[in-house]
Amino acid sequence: MEVSSLSLGCYNSLSDSEGKIRFLRPQVCIVQERKEGPSVCLCVPTIPGEMSNVSSYALRMARLSAQIFGDVVRRTDSKSMKVVKLFSEQPLAKREEVYNWYPPHNTYYGLMRKLRYFGLYRDEHQDFKEEMRRLKKLRGKEKPKKGEGKRALKKK
Repeated sequence: MEVSSLSLGCYNSLSDSEGKIRFLRPQVCIVQERKEGPSVCLCVPTIPGEMSNVSSYALRMARLSAQIFGDVVRRTDSKSMKVVKLFSEQPLAKREEVYNWYPPHNTYYGLMRKLRYFGLYRDEHQDFKEEMRRLKKLRGKEKPKKGEGKRALKKK
């Protein structure tokens, strides 16, 4: 939960049936900005006896909604809020800018190999490697087949 603004001296006005303001109650308002959805404003009355008007049911429902929507349930200090903020962020490996950093090499490799096979693309390095393999084979220096290595020849 990131508190974006804290305003002191907000006043909640009560008006009578004619629409005239009878009195103002001082309050402390905490505005919480959310990434998704509307921002939430929590107004806490500053008159000492006024907190008793809030029922235990309302407090439980506030805690429950905070748990459901991933907000901090109870008040925490700034050090704990840093931890909450770290855990509320998306993991590094799941961020799109991280996992889309490199191009899909496996896909490109398959496509380029197919194009090379059809003669539409020339990979000089691959041509060089194939030529070296061909020359080694002509000299008799290619890799032995399975079961024809040094160890297998010793047994014969």
